[in-house]
Amino acid sequence: MTKRTMLTVPAILVAAFCTIFVAAHTFAAGDLSPKEARQIIARMAGIQLPSDAVRVKDISSAGNSAVVVAQVETAFRLVKGDRGKWRVAEIRTGDRRWEDVELLTKALNVEKSARARAELESIATALESYRRERGSYLESKSQAALIDRLNPRYLARIIRLDPWHKPYEYEGSRTGYVLRSLGPDEKPNTPDDLTVSR
Repeated sequence: MTKRTMLTVPAILVAAFCTIFVAAHTFAAGDLSPKEARQIIARMAGIQLPSDAVRVKDISSAGNSAVVVAQVETAFRLVKGDRGKWRVAEIRTGDRRWEDVELLTKALNVEKSARARAELESIATALESYRRERGSYLESKSQAALIDRLNPRYLARIIRLDPWHKPYEYEGSRTGYVLRSLGPDEKPNTPDDLTVSR
């Protein structure tokens, strides 16, 4: 039998967390108001928090993205597992509405996987341009060397880390290559790996 407890926690969401959701909406520099930021954060990742549960502390805009530092007050339901360790099982998204954290994590990983695929395709397109111009792919086992050679001529922006903050992997010969993200489990050679190869 598992025990359930409820804990109300104010959490400070900083740079990486808020940027994921706020940067998805394009705003010109300085156009993001605290009210808009509060509304976007309150409905992030498919959940709906009461807007008064979000208090915006600071907004820093740069081009088409913004970093929002906000305090979010909500409740978490914790469950004690078989080994006596507590884990977050649910998050309250409304007065009486609870969302399964595992389902939210899965939904977030679907979004991150789509972003990783798009980034891998951008690198693959740059590699094709490199091959057309130079006659072969870059021979390397280093993703860092790859990006350094592709940027800025073939790849407009530097892409080193996947959405799970792990380096993309690259292994290339003159005639082919494999680009890889380790995916949500962050382990090599598992079914959730994302790859592009030629």
